[in-house]
Amino acid sequence: MKIKNVRFNVKLILCLFLLAASAQAQNDTLKVLFIGNSHTYYNNLPGMFELLAQSGGHPVMADSNTPGGYALEGHRNNAITLAKIAQGGWDYVVLQEQSLYPVIDFYRYGSMYPSAVYLDSLIRAHGGHTALYMTWGWRGGGQHDLNGHYSVPFVDYFQMQDTLTAAYVMLNNMLSSTILPAGCAWARAMRAQTTLDLWQPDNYHPKLEGSYIAACVFYAIFFHQSPVGLSYTAGLQPESALFFQQMADQTVNINEPEYVPSSYQLLQNYPNPFNAATTLRLSSPIDAEIGIYDIAGRRVAMLHAKDGNAVWDASSYSSGIYFARAQSGVKGQSIKLVLLK
Repeated sequence: MKIKNVRFNVKLILCLFLLAASAQAQNDTLKVLFIGNSHTYYNNLPGMFELLAQSGGHPVMADSNTPGGYALEGHRNNAITLAKIAQGGWDYVVLQEQSLYPVIDFYRYGSMYPSAVYLDSLIRAHGGHTALYMTWGWRGGGQHDLNGHYSVPFVDYFQMQDTLTAAYVMLNNMLSSTILPAGCAWARAMRAQTTLDLWQPDNYHPKLEGSYIAACVFYAIFFHQSPVGLSYTAGLQPESALFFQQMADQTVNINEPEYVPSSYQLLQNYPNPFNAATTLRLSSPIDAEIGIYDIAGRRVAMLHAKDGNAVWDASSYSSGIYFARAQSGVKGQSIKLVLLK
């Protein structure tokens, strides 16, 4: 009887040990839900991040909902997205906006920001933390139109990236979330290798290299560790993978902790035309002076932009065309304002 009892106790202890080990493994697993569109779906970024993390000794469980062409506004009413968020248990829920919404004022302020605020409230209510997946500008920059709403003309990728970066930084400040600056890592990599091409032929989706550098940024942010030297290369040549690991590490850990754009632009006011007041914005959350001029070139008002924003109350002015001009930081840049009463 004693022998049987000893055997039973040994089995019980072993069972309890295995259960405890299993529970510990589950507690150590980072659980991440990806909400976005094809920028997340391409090259299976969630799966790539899982394998990269595994090569660094970090277990990850990733899930996603990434319908093609979706904006965050669409996810607000998407049954799959809402069910996955409500499932709870996520350490992070990664939000990725449609690629042009951050650089077109109408969508940035009218859709991206309020949708992210709404989704963030749901994420927090179910015990998770929001992470913002900063994507990248289009190859060549350019001016972009969505349903009659335009971005400013961008002279190149880097200028477009500055505006996109500012949009995500401002949203991150609003939410007190975590920012995943993949677009900044793209910019750093392309400055280091000027012939580097990270885009698909459509000029906005990522090649394998583009997704890999994003996964390396995620690793550096989520685990507070450098991805340099990780064995998982996603099929890239080891020297190429090492370069992207280094670019991600430098973006996160060297001299861009707040991912401040290298320059700023005076963005188109909204609304425009307007009949009483209009909001003027800079592409970077800084303080600056903005002058308002009439058609004859006379300055009629001077605004102080606080954190990149200023409101012009034009209720006492006559209808007509006016111009706003940034007085510091961007020489000679102006935008046209149309006041209609």
